[in-house]
Amino acid sequence: PVAPDNSVTIETFPVLHPEPGEVLIETSATLISAGTELGTQEQKRNHAITPGYSNAGHVIAVGRDVVDYQPGDRVLSLGPHASHMTSEAVPHAMVPIPDDVALEHATFGVLGSVAMHGVRKARIEAGEHLLITGMGLVGQLVLRICRNLGAETITAADLVESRLEYARSGGAGHTVNAGGDLQTAMAHVTADRGVDVVIEASGYPDALPTLFNVCRIGGRIMLLGSIWHRKVEIDFMDFHEKELTLVGCHQPKCPTTATPAFPWTQQYNRAQILTMIGDGRLNPAELISHRFSHEQAGEAYRLLRDVRDKSLGAILTW
Repeated sequence: PVAPDNSVTIETFPVLHPEPGEVLIETSATLISAGTELGTQEQKRNHAITPGYSNAGHVIAVGRDVVDYQPGDRVLSLGPHASHMTSEAVPHAMVPIPDDVALEHATFGVLGSVAMHGVRKARIEAGEHLLITGMGLVGQLVLRICRNLGAETITAADLVESRLEYARSGGAGHTVNAGGDLQTAMAHVTADRGVDVVIEASGYPDALPTLFNVCRIGGRIMLLGSIWHRKVEIDFMDFHEKELTLVGCHQPKCPTTATPAFPWTQQYNRAQILTMIGDGRLNPAELISHRFSHEQAGEAYRLLRDVRDKSLGAILTW
């Protein structure tokens, strides 16, 4: 658990047999979602939390009425950073891991589905100029999903040069340090046309005025990064005069039941990411900067919080 002062402790707990409709999972690897987990730790609270929601492991027991899983199955779930956990044996809570996907790579399936949700909401069309801001794990996954969608240009922006290096190796045709003159840079990239669509993955709303400036008339901005109650004063005149569209992309609101209007469910997106990892279209190995034993979780959080220029994807092993 993480205490209100953000100190991390390792606690023991009883491992119980799963209830009807549940499975018991023994964890092999979990992925730290730095944006969500560190953002949660920034919020004032008076209780400890058990973070994490990207858990890959093996089913070791099944409850009554479970027919789709059996002991030994490899699964990706929304479980926390814990050695064992129970999960409902339902599609939106867990998905099978294909045989050709390593367990630590499978942990990227959840954050991959977050990125996929933002990409689907963006509705990128062939020939459009795309800007991705914030090149943490979600931004890097957005980039790698988008690189074969037909965008005319893909530009990645971040304050950290090492993350721009990850972006260049991941398919970004242009990279820009967000601390510089982003408006001039994007005017050059788009030949003064302006950006068609922005996927904002940093979670910092003070970037919005600049994004209003770089977009063309009728441009679209996807707010994918978690804002975490960060406040900023914004002049909306550019937004109004350019007739821009601002779209919130909060992955938990992605449906779990398919409809003709929006068939892309959470479980479909997670399974799709695992398929893309299995066939080589996504390679999580290039995004893993550190591996820690779960006993070193406190050090992992410290690194992600304080040494951003040397860290990206942090795996906890169990």
